Amino acid sequence: MDVMLRTERRQATVDKIAAWIVGGRYAPGDTLPIEPAIGEELAVSRTVVREALKTLTAKGLVITGPRLGTRVRPLSSWNHFDPDVVNWRLEAGVDEAFVRDLVELRLAIEPAAARLAALAATAEDLAAAEAAFERMVGGAHGHGHYLQSDLAFHECLLKATHNQFIAGLAPVFSALLRVSFRLSVRSLASARASLPAHRRLLDAIIAREPGLAEAAASALIESARVDIEGTIGGGLFTAAEVHA
Repeated sequence: MDVMLRTERRQATVDKIAAWIVGGRYAPGDTLPIEPAIGEELAVSRTVVREALKTLTAKGLVITGPRLGTRVRPLSSWNHFDPDVVNWRLEAGVDEAFVRDLVELRLAIEPAAARLAALAATAEDLAAAEAAFERMVGGAHGHGHYLQSDLAFHECLLKATHNQFIAGLAPVFSALLRVSFRLSVRSLASARASLPAHRRLLDAIIAREPGLAEAAASALIESARVDIEGTIGGGLFTAAEVHA
């Protein structure tokens, strides 16, 4: 079998089994069907199923054992920083609890990162953040991609801390930030409205004012919380809406 085709088939199998789990067909504690049965339903080989289950095991969704079979693990065991896990949860729909936890995570990490960035950012870090902000301005006025620029801006600030652990969050944090931004910025008008808060945050870092930078980051996230709560309205918000 062509390597690319095999890879695509394996990923499709991973996505399908994950959808069964995240969508509730199999709840935490449930045992999945045996590999041949899954392969028959999905029209793939047992080898592809086995590889898919290894991937889901690595992401924390299932656990396997000789006498255990393949059992669904509780939500608390999933790798919530994994982009695939985030996207699977989005496909099933995010609710108020997801949004609350996401905002609380941002409030726990980003203000502290802003404080550190104000102390540690180099000229190169500041230039990268400034360039990302300028792209945000262009995107908010219909020139370029606002969301990608917003993500780049926040990643620049994480890296500007020069803390190996915080900077290391940038790749995995992006998947969650994308959700937050998509829920809070629903139009070019809302994108333009967010620019002054981003500018205040960047200016505080440039001025080497850690307290102001921390406060500006908190204010930016709290503003996003209000926008998200207005968007989600107490119901489920699906991937199709997030990626619209």
